[in-house]
Amino acid sequence: MAKSAGLAQKFFIGSSDISGDVSAISSWSTPVQTLDVTGIDLSAMDRLQGLVSGSLAFNTFFNDATGAQHLALRVPNSGTPITWALGQSVGSVAGMLQAQGINYDPTRAADGMLTFDITMDTYATLPVWGVMLTAGLDTDTSGASTATLDQGAQTSAGAEAILHVTAFTGSNFTATVQDSANGSDWGTLVAFTQVTDIGTERVTVSGTVERYVRVTTTGTFNPVNYAVSFRRGEATDRVSY
Repeated sequence: MAKSAGLAQKFFIGSSDISGDVSAISSWSTPVQTLDVTGIDLSAMDRLQGLVSGSLAFNTFFNDATGAQHLALRVPNSGTPITWALGQSVGSVAGMLQAQGINYDPTRAADGMLTFDITMDTYATLPVWGVMLTAGLDTDTSGASTATLDQGAQTSAGAEAILHVTAFTGSNFTATVQDSANGSDWGTLVAFTQVTDIGTERVTVSGTVERYVRVTTTGTFNPVNYAVSFRRGEATDRVSY
């Protein structure tokens, strides 16, 4: 990995790719409450970790086209999966969040610019950092597999994955995250629900995750546009899978 600028990123919310409508992401935070438990035998503060939360704030341009900013954000969503891809390659770092919108505030500037400031708070999950298993937004015309991602070693604390299907033509589509110990023999790690239209889903699994991961698609479609973000659980996670 290397230093990089914040260019050529992608932003998916639910079944929408609103990357071209987002002008700036101003906050992606995970605030932690602290509990003061200082005894009378100490001369400094003693604190425990309390509740952990998360929030996201960003600015968008107005766009009322199908699948664009206005239709995706005008009604505050509850528990919507979000992926912020910091690149458009398999393995690019990705912010992953399930959140609910709490506002949709427009601003009309003197020069005529119409923008909206959006704030979303976590919904029963925390913001986490994972990776992309697709090259940004992938387009398949038939069943296929993405490039294999080598993550270095097997882990044992489960995983989570988010699927965004932003365009679909056909009868059905199924995306599956597979893992492998050797990069040749594959098994199912995450089985997303089969879809017959655009949609989104966040899935968590427990147990062992092998070193290599990829996405495989099956179904009857031509074409489908979809994105998958993925994160391995860690032993130090503050939330369980």
